Amino acid sequence: MKNRARAVGLLLLAATFSVGALGGMAVEEALGLDWFDFLDEDASPSEDRLFAGMELTDAQRARIEGIRDRREDRLEAYWESRVPDIQRIVDQSYGEMRAVLPPERHAEFDRRVRELRARTPAESD
Repeated sequence: MKNRARAVGLLLLAATFSVGALGGMAVEEALGLDWFDFLDEDASPSEDRLFAGMELTDAQRARIEGIRDRREDRLEAYWESRVPDIQRIVDQSYGEMRAVLPPERHAEFDRRVRELRARTPAESD
């Protein structure tokens, strides 16, 4: 019985983490936030120090800005590529949680999972 309680506790902890992560993504999407913008704002002063005191030409500045833009695009693509892995982890945890429930609760659990997914906006460009 003690191991079952521990397993249920761990599953609930994993579910809480998963729901929190998905909820954060939903809020970000709903508010139209792009956290890469915040990274740019935070990183810019320290990155500017890389070139502090250097006299750069307009062409050099433009090339450096292009490099930064490409880096941001690559980072964003990387995180977007992780979404299927994250979804698989969440789906697996839902399956494990469902297995803990008695069969008469499966339909209710499945309905709640569908509702939760319906509230999570799809990634848009």
